Amino acid sequence: MLRRVKRSEHLRAHARMAAFGSYCTAALGAYELALRAAPAKQPVLLERARPVVARHVLRTLGVIVESAGEARPGPPRLIVANHRAALDIGVVLTAVPGTFLSRGDLADWPVIGRIAKHAGTLFVDRESGYSGASAIRRIRTGLKNGASVIVFPEGTTHRGDEVMPFRPGAFAALRGIDAEVLPVGLAYPHGIEYVGIDFMTHVKRVAARPRTRVCMEIGTPFRPEANARANAERAHGEVAALVQRARARFNRAR
Repeated sequence: MLRRVKRSEHLRAHARMAAFGSYCTAALGAYELALRAAPAKQPVLLERARPVVARHVLRTLGVIVESAGEARPGPPRLIVANHRAALDIGVVLTAVPGTFLSRGDLADWPVIGRIAKHAGTLFVDRESGYSGASAIRRIRTGLKNGASVIVFPEGTTHRGDEVMPFRPGAFAALRGIDAEVLPVGLAYPHGIEYVGIDFMTHVKRVAARPRTRVCMEIGTPFRPEANARANAERAHGEVAALVQRARARFNRAR
């Protein structure tokens, strides 16, 4: 019986990974054709494409996002969330418009790298000793240009619902800019966190599951103070509370 279950999971994972690759390729081609036909409409095309592509990509992997709260229109925002899985960016983009910071080598990945470039991703070379300063500059540039930017201030992925202390670097990018901070909390099934394994193994484990529910709580945006550390601490407290609300909703609906 165990061997049969394992084989079923293996086949499910391969089928979903194939669907994931096919959809990403088709979505990229359709977007580039639309962009070629109407390059002046790039901002509108991108705004429409982000949530649609995010939802479909997650569905190909068996991921269902249940969100509460609303990201209403407003000034550019620094969107901050807890970080648990490689899926976090897609989960947030289903309901919250924005671009995000990414490791620089992602730009060279086939298909996914091109999608990330079209999405306005802010690439940072994390191997560089100047990566922190570079990230702050890129966040500031994005916000000044009117884009909301998604970051994970814990710095890396973690297991469980405890939100690790937020690094203040990203919040330093807000100084002197007309922007808000939008906290977001995510709750996943326990055991699928992106910790201690490579990216493809992580995605395949998610794809092998019958389905993966993710609960997301979107908080209320707030105006930052001048002190980056104070903003980091406030955002940390609000994200931690949102994670608990997301977990309670996750548990009630099982």
